[in-house]
Amino acid sequence: MTSLPPNGGVDPERLAEDEQMHRHFAQEIVNAGGGITTWLNHWSLMHANWPALRAMDRIGFDGTFLQLALYRAGHHVHRTSADLVLPHVLHHLLPEGSRIVAIGAAPGVAQQASLRMGPHDIRSFDGYKELRQVRNNPSVVVDFQPHLILVGLGAGLQEEVAVELHAACPDAIVCTTGGWLDQLARSEHYFPRWVHKLRLGWAWRILHEPRRVLRRYTFDALTFTRKSRSLIAKVESLGVWDDYAIRPDKPARESF
Repeated sequence: MTSLPPNGGVDPERLAEDEQMHRHFAQEIVNAGGGITTWLNHWSLMHANWPALRAMDRIGFDGTFLQLALYRAGHHVHRTSADLVLPHVLHHLLPEGSRIVAIGAAPGVAQQASLRMGPHDIRSFDGYKELRQVRNNPSVVVDFQPHLILVGLGAGLQEEVAVELHAACPDAIVCTTGGWLDQLARSEHYFPRWVHKLRLGWAWRILHEPRRVLRRYTFDALTFTRKSRSLIAKVESLGVWDDYAIRPDKPARESF
């Protein structure tokens, strides 16, 4: 797929420094004209699907705990995430009417989230029965000829599904979204600006999603601290780093 022209929006030069970084990464994703992008945080790294990660085109890094561990290992990469980058893709870089597929979350959630994705042609599928149908028969996605496919499932599974859909739709941009579809369904601005500025996203999520993330940011964070050196070594072995991501060396085709 050729690069898609911007649909207007904010002049990048007027964005704050951190927003410029997010726009830069978003522009790179769109300009690539295809490929798969995912993000890791400390929890998803501990539950990584390594064969699927090796099939990614770029892996960004999100989350304070992982960022600190990366800094200690000498990797000063910018923090990006689906909720910081994909709004630039949807509202400023893709032309109006772009065909988008959103997959994940409980029934109705992806559809609700799609209402906040801008003036595009969007088809949504839940992460349960409809996901199984898509995986068994991806023609429902292929025939739509999407420009962008968003996959918001659990760590490991979403990368696996992203690889499958990229194989079925090689010209589409494919991005994983983690829990962003759930967040977007609740609010277009789930995290207030000051939360990101102060790096308090973990605290905000504990406050608003305790059953889902309390363990992740307490017990699991301590577990990650003990395992971080070996986990980061595995990430380092994937490929080449730059200021925004690691770009895995592509393997021969593998089954997941």
